[in-house]
Amino acid sequence: MTLLLVVMIGAAVWNIVAQRRADQRVAASAALQRDALIAKFRAADLNGWQTGYAFNAIRGVPDATTDTVGMRAKFLTSAEALRQDLARIGAHDLSAGERRQLVTAENAFARFMEIDERIVAGYRARTPAMMAASDDLVAGEALEWFDRAATAVDQLAVQAQAETASDAAAARTTSTRGLTLMVVVGLTCLVIATVLTWTAARNLVNKARNKAILAAIVEQSADATLTLALDGTITTWNSGAERLYGYTAGEAIGRRVAMLLQPDTEARHAGVLKGLADGIEFQLEETPRRRKDGTEIFVSTNVWPLRDDDGRLIGGAATERDVTARRRREAEQRIADERAARAARLESLGQLASGVAHDFNNLLAIILNCIEFIAEDTGDEAADDLTRIRNAAHQAQELTSQLLLFAKREPTHVEIVDLNTVVTDATDLLSRAIGAGVTLRCHTCSRALPVYANRSRLDQILLNLVINARDAMPGGGFVAIATSIVELSEDPAQPLPPGRYAQLTVSDNGIGMSAEVKDRLFEPFFTTKPADQGTGLGLATVYGIVGDAGGTITVDSTLGAGTTFRILLPLSPFVRPEPAPEHRTRSSSGLPG
Repeated sequence: MTLLLVVMIGAAVWNIVAQRRADQRVAASAALQRDALIAKFRAADLNGWQTGYAFNAIRGVPDATTDTVGMRAKFLTSAEALRQDLARIGAHDLSAGERRQLVTAENAFARFMEIDERIVAGYRARTPAMMAASDDLVAGEALEWFDRAATAVDQLAVQAQAETASDAAAARTTSTRGLTLMVVVGLTCLVIATVLTWTAARNLVNKARNKAILAAIVEQSADATLTLALDGTITTWNSGAERLYGYTAGEAIGRRVAMLLQPDTEARHAGVLKGLADGIEFQLEETPRRRKDGTEIFVSTNVWPLRDDDGRLIGGAATERDVTARRRREAEQRIADERAARAARLESLGQLASGVAHDFNNLLAIILNCIEFIAEDTGDEAADDLTRIRNAAHQAQELTSQLLLFAKREPTHVEIVDLNTVVTDATDLLSRAIGAGVTLRCHTCSRALPVYANRSRLDQILLNLVINARDAMPGGGFVAIATSIVELSEDPAQPLPPGRYAQLTVSDNGIGMSAEVKDRLFEPFFTTKPADQGTGLGLATVYGIVGDAGGTITVDSTLGAGTTFRILLPLSPFVRPEPAPEHRTRSSSGLPG
């Protein structure tokens, strides 16, 4: 608009200047015309005065008479006036043609005045010859030069008149053009201003509409979107933020964003605010947050500086996406991968143990046969030594049996047994096994827990786990055995299919174990006990028995806080327990069966 105003003012100024110049040219040409006409009339007077005093001289009127002297004086006055008129005309801004006419008039006038001096001299001589010569000059050469001067002045007047008319016409044209230009420029400016105004209005409407669309998109976004002042005060809060955190916009706006932070992330948040003040963008993955109800969630956050229309930093904007479920799935997948890798490792160890155990059993069979042959040949002389050798060989056979059991290569007799009965019947044996310094606590489910397994193998599971718990409590403590029914739901991290299972837990309040120990707990020959106190096959045997029965075993343990083994066995379909389970649970983290 400023440019249009400048254009209009420029057009008006140009019109005024052009009109003034045209008026000046008209005035100048009119003045030239006026001076030329004056000179024309002055020349006519000059010719009249010269003719008058020449006529008097012919009639014989003496020079002294007033009439002749007066005419001569008027002639000279007119001549001087004409000279001044020509000088005045010369002061004008003449065209080339006008300048030529002026020069012609001046030269002819000068020649005329020279001849006039000769005429006067002839008349003053008063001789017939001189007067006759003067008469000839008046009627001849003087008249000729006068006519040249008069004609030149007349032509100059005509040209001045034509120039005046031309300049007047040009002035009118200039005025018309100026007015036309002003009208055209004005209309053009009006059209341009209208277009610019309409365009600006349309841009404002489009901008407002785009802002409304963006605001609607932000408001309806599934992600939380909020803006903050530089001090961390929440200034806007969309519906996604309401769904994510549980706070309404009215509850959140005006409060500090620290209400969403976990205590251990406040220092990090202070660094983000400081970075925002420096114009730095942030991308934060899996940041812990706190909902209105106090539950912890994890979000992926993008934070960037927020500026006003003038580019000044006024705060920050953030979008946050809930990644809690994804994080849980990734954790479950890691557990499943670890379980699969551990199971594959144990399977490989089982295959190795199976091959070694079979070969070792064959060697032990040969050794035992040889012992019997030697006993028959020697009689009582080496009976004690042979007995010790025989016992050692039998112990070795027991170890190979445990190896085969871990490798699931040892055939066993299975039947439907009640897990509650197994625990109850083994209580006395287990009490004697743990000794006086450890208390045994048993709690069995009020419902029958029929499982399809080998009864003696279940006894071995209990004995191995209880002895393992006892050894973890050198200063005494308690061992708790419990049975229950659990129902598993669909869970990608759970190797067992959904359904009801019998659960056997064996817990202690002993020294616990580290994550490294727990990771290798079920490997054969792995033990943390001294070499003379364990073979490292007890828990490996438990793992094999549970796996052979179609179940899983997991362990939860923390150094200094005790250990809990959980065994899940499928309930037998042939004996249906009561419909309502005692409690429901999901699979806990631990080792696979």
